[in-house]
Amino acid sequence: MSSPGLPPDVEAFMDFIGQNIELSGGLVWNERDRLKSDMMLVRHRWSPSRVSVDAFRSKCEDVGMSPEDVAEVVDWLRRAQAGRQLRPQHIKDFRWHQDPTP
Repeated sequence: MSSPGLPPDVEAFMDFIGQNIELSGGLVWNERDRLKSDMMLVRHRWSPSRVSVDAFRSKCEDVGMSPEDVAEVVDWLRRAQAGRQLRPQHIKDFRWHQDPTP
């Protein structure tokens, strides 16, 4: 499902997260760590010039996140965009395989 305003790499990554949410019944620890890890290791993918908070929130809702998970993940995006650290617990070296597109 496509969300206006998101680059293709972020769109595909969030679709992947959504598929895993569907399989596991929610946003579980490994998906949380994958998101945090990519946000930290590939900061330019998540920059404000590429990913707006509103478009990201909409995509999170579209892929089936609960309202609580949407709020938490959107907060991670805001923190990452502000240059703050996110701390994945177990998966610390995950990078989405698609390179960020301009």
